[in-house]
Amino acid sequence: MAILALLPTTAQCDALDTQALIRRLAKPAPASIAFAEIRFSPLLQQPLVVTGDLGYNGPAVLDRHVTRPYREDTEIRGESVKVRREGEPARSFALKRAPELQGLLTAFTALLAGNQADIEKQFTIAASGDEEIWRLVLTPVDVRVRKRVQQIEIDGRGSAPRCFAIVNSNEGASVMLLGPAAQTELPQPLTREWITRYCGARQ
Repeated sequence: MAILALLPTTAQCDALDTQALIRRLAKPAPASIAFAEIRFSPLLQQPLVVTGDLGYNGPAVLDRHVTRPYREDTEIRGESVKVRREGEPARSFALKRAPELQGLLTAFTALLAGNQADIEKQFTIAASGDEEIWRLVLTPVDVRVRKRVQQIEIDGRGSAPRCFAIVNSNEGASVMLLGPAAQTELPQPLTREWITRYCGARQ
């Protein structure tokens, strides 16, 4: 069952009521949602786009399945990460070695659990917008984490997340378009400015 199908069809989004917004994002596990991830990096001549789906199986459990342009499965179980890429040996490592994945796990699963307290253990939360369009900005509390992950930005409509962006401190970013947004035809050349406008647009 897709995550968006599990969300309420109506919502009242008070930009100042972060707790109410997070409660509306909660949904039962298991659930999955399609994504298209665009990675921007100073080391890349052009953004890298990968598509697949995210599987939510409860707190501290997240599966990331990439289907294009290559096949890769990432399983996060608590503090352990296992990565399997087609044609390569499986790799395992501790989650603390990958702040970006740690931020994804904490923010994404805590939001889907509707658990603001868990988010606030690792992030400060800022909310803006209105009942139609909103944004959450999560800033890591730990100074060491902020050396790698500057902030996490979640844009949504009503009770549905639309974009989930991890902004790195090296001027890079990873932006996931979620659900129906994952099917969006991306322009060429693809820029962060376009993604920013798209995620914040009202259509």
